[in-house]
Amino acid sequence: MGWQQRGRSRAYYRSERVGSRVVRRYLGTGAVAELAAAVDDLRRLERIIEIRERHAEQERFAAAAAPLLELCDCSERLACAALLAAGFHRHDRSRWRRTRGPKTTN
Repeated sequence: MGWQQRGRSRAYYRSERVGSRVVRRYLGTGAVAELAAAVDDLRRLERIIEIRERHAEQERFAAAAAPLLELCDCSERLACAALLAAGFHRHDRSRWRRTRGPKTTN
């Protein structure tokens, strides 16, 4: 919530979650409120830094994993082509099965 103007004075409020509700806590005016606002700003900045670092790490991981995922995709396609050439088929994305020979009538 932060600073609120009440008449001619400014007061600092902090919003906190208590159970499922959000409650505003009055922290006062003057030096105590300035200090509480500075602490809240510092915590907010620390959270932003942590989030940015986490996103950067996820991007580095995705960049490192991209060649591996491409290799897996290529090897899967190659295996599918080899199995199809060997006479196997896959019914509805299930296991690979040997294709039955042509039916003969007597």
